[in-house]
Amino acid sequence: MNQKTNWVQNPTKTQLCISLTAYIISLIIGIAAMTDFFREPIDLKVNMVLLFLNIVVTFTMIKVVRNYYKNLKNRK
Repeated sequence: MNQKTNWVQNPTKTQLCISLTAYIISLIIGIAAMTDFFREPIDLKVNMVLLFLNIVVTFTMIKVVRNYYKNLKNRK
């Protein structure tokens, strides 16, 4: 494998599973922290940075999943 590959542009099945697992766990922990362990609604004034970070990571994970299926389709 002489070509350098990026796990976002060309993810393998293992990389996809690991990144999705880490994403889901971090999303649950982040939402739990923003809502005081699900007892209060999200306060946007206090948690704007965490909310923005979760949105950016969600779009990145959508891109990873889309690239995985696009590359899977091209391999066949």
